Amino acid sequence: MKKEDPSDVGIRGETGELHMLNKKERILTVEVLKLTLATVAGREFLIERFGEESLKIATSLLEEMGIKVGKTQERKPKNAS
Repeated sequence: MKKEDPSDVGIRGETGELHMLNKKERILTVEVLKLTLATVAGREFLIERFGEESLKIATSLLEEMGIKVGKTQERKPKNAS
């Protein structure tokens, strides 16, 4: 039987598997969720694919990762400098 490393933890819903995200994966996850929640099409996709509760789950996940989420995310324009 394989001995598990106690640092390999995080949760995968359907199977109960535990996973962790490294820094780059967390950054990517946050940005994808922020962009998805920021657009009507993104929110509609989440609802169509995963149900109304998915918006609450995405918002909750971002908040758990330390990201403040309002009713809609606004993208701020980047400076061209």
